[in-house]
Amino acid sequence: MSAPRVLVATLAIDYPAPARLPWELKQAGCEVALFAPAGSLAAHASHVDRRAIAAGRATTAAWVELLVREIDAFDPAIVLPGDDAMVRMLLGLALDPPPGAGSPRLAALVRASLGNLELACDSIDKTRLFELARAAGLAVAEGGVATTSDEAVAIAASLGYPVIVRAGAGTGGDGTTRCESADDVAEAMRGVRVPDGWMPPAPRRALVQRWIDGPVIVRASLAWRGDEVAGSTRGRLATYPHALGPGSAVVYAGIPSIAGATRALLRALDASGFVGTQFIVEPGTGTPLLLEINRRMIPATYGSRHAGIDQAQALAAVLRGERWNGPDDLPPGPGPRLALFPQEWYRDVESPWLADLPCDAPWHDPALFRAMLRLPVDADPGVLALRYERATAAREAAALTSPSAAPPRTASP
Repeated sequence: MSAPRVLVATLAIDYPAPARLPWELKQAGCEVALFAPAGSLAAHASHVDRRAIAAGRATTAAWVELLVREIDAFDPAIVLPGDDAMVRMLLGLALDPPPGAGSPRLAALVRASLGNLELACDSIDKTRLFELARAAGLAVAEGGVATTSDEAVAIAASLGYPVIVRAGAGTGGDGTTRCESADDVAEAMRGVRVPDGWMPPAPRRALVQRWIDGPVIVRASLAWRGDEVAGSTRGRLATYPHALGPGSAVVYAGIPSIAGATRALLRALDASGFVGTQFIVEPGTGTPLLLEINRRMIPATYGSRHAGIDQAQALAAVLRGERWNGPDDLPPGPGPRLALFPQEWYRDVESPWLADLPCDAPWHDPALFRAMLRLPVDADPGVLALRYERATAAREAAALTSPSAAPPRTASP
């Protein structure tokens, strides 16, 4: 049987997931094509069979033309979006294409890649997801949907402060604000924006919810036609670039309640592809409350392999029409810990997590590793020199223990 053809497509510049997953997919026996912007981390990924690199200043029409041309030339079995903007572009091309860009074949491919497209549109809007989740029987924090500042302030007053205001669209904690007063809520509402891109027009809405001071848990899943094929769950030991942002050092754990809630949501959405769900655990009750869903790969997608759940291998099996017989979840209880690269490196060059935990740096891809040595915009040259020195030392140490450039070490508790 021929290798499954997979297209990893992203519009993101610095997001690590679409840069890291191609190697995982190649190890799983897939033929991998890459669509990415020039200068992005993904463009430096070495383990791809073909690549379409778009100029960073290209027009939207040029991006679409190149993407459609690559799909026609490569004929993938599935398109794996690498960021939210690409999710919106794929949904738009399938549901409301510009003249000359749409086709039944393209729409069928996007549907095979994401599942039910109308529900996918609903799920990536946090305000509509809130309603979908409640209808599917999932627990969510108390709150309501507001379209104006006055509505948001009224909801907040009924809940009591502090509250959290979540814009309908947002990634990695963007558009999420903890508010202590009515003035804070009004300010947060002024910052709510409707996302650009291909999504059908939507009102400017935000979700106002009771503040829950509990641990945030992420589950990375491979879904297929509404069923979860494999998944893993992890919590945050540290976050980057801010307190409400994604994890930079993490701990894996088997949490049956979160696995069950995720599977119920995937069935309700008839979802396919890589999916990330995020929950917060309510203190006292231990109830997982749904926060959001990402209809794309996340760092925990490729990171699952460090905990023994190989989602790329599971996807390859599904695309070959086989049943996945490998591990599909973690056993209950705490599991391995892992420092994420470059996230934890960017957060704190002297991080004890980097010193004490296994790190998922891409030792197998020197070109990508070098690209990841780039710094956030607020770093100074002295920090650059120190970080480069530490990264080089770590790479040399890994070479001594892994002279054949083996994959990153498996994390251990």
